[in-house]
Amino acid sequence: MDHRRRKAIQKCLQVSVIAIVLLLFLFPIIWTFITSIKDNVTAWSMPPRIFFSPSASNYVEIFKERGLHHNIKNSIIVALGATAISLVLGTPLAYMFARTRYRFNNFLFIFVFASYILPPIVLSIPLYVAAARVGLLNTYLVVILAHSSFCMAFTVWMLRGFFEEIPVEIEECAKVDGCSNLMTLFKVTLPIARPGLVATVIFCIILSWNDFMYALVLTGMDTRTLPVAVGQFLTPHGMFWGQMCAAGIVATAPVLVFSLFFQRYLIRGMTAGAVKG
Repeated sequence: MDHRRRKAIQKCLQVSVIAIVLLLFLFPIIWTFITSIKDNVTAWSMPPRIFFSPSASNYVEIFKERGLHHNIKNSIIVALGATAISLVLGTPLAYMFARTRYRFNNFLFIFVFASYILPPIVLSIPLYVAAARVGLLNTYLVVILAHSSFCMAFTVWMLRGFFEEIPVEIEECAKVDGCSNLMTLFKVTLPIARPGLVATVIFCIILSWNDFMYALVLTGMDTRTLPVAVGQFLTPHGMFWGQMCAAGIVATAPVLVFSLFFQRYLIRGMTAGAVKG
């Protein structure tokens, strides 16, 4: 009986700890959503009101008056474009790093990965000057190229681990059967590394979707992405808390739904290759 009681107490403690940790992580999102369904007066009330009449007026205003749907479209275009370029260029590069053993291989890998770990502010101003000189400022292309710089580095780092986990003997058997190096990559290696490819695509889309600095410096009114649009609710005339929180929920919801829908690929991707790589 004492043993059962101890197990019950341990289980209650574990559930309590998990509940507290979840609450700490989810509280900002919950509070943001609660503020987003308040009117302007209630959102500014101090102390904050717990009981109020919810309203969807903030969501109506950010789409009808602020045109947030246009910013969502810009974010989708930029995220998909940057992810596509990163996969096309990063996949062969990751395969090269995984299969070749040159003297300066690790040094080159660190050099490529540096564009991911460098703070965006380091590259934002040079990219702005270069884009202004060639006439690409305030275009989708310059933002896509900027996002591709860190997404491609992440792709190389992620896929290198997956490719290293694939036995070389499998590729050698394919070559014995008459496959070239390129055919081996596309017909043998990439299908085996499909969980890693899916996980890489998801992470690249999230990285591009969440970027603020590059989009702030390189975009204009027509190409402004969603994270930059959220910051527009902070004006010299005041802060529109309700609308900002509503825009924050709109910007966060696709990433959360996307991650939950593909969570099995994310977990398999991180455990199968990225952590080991």
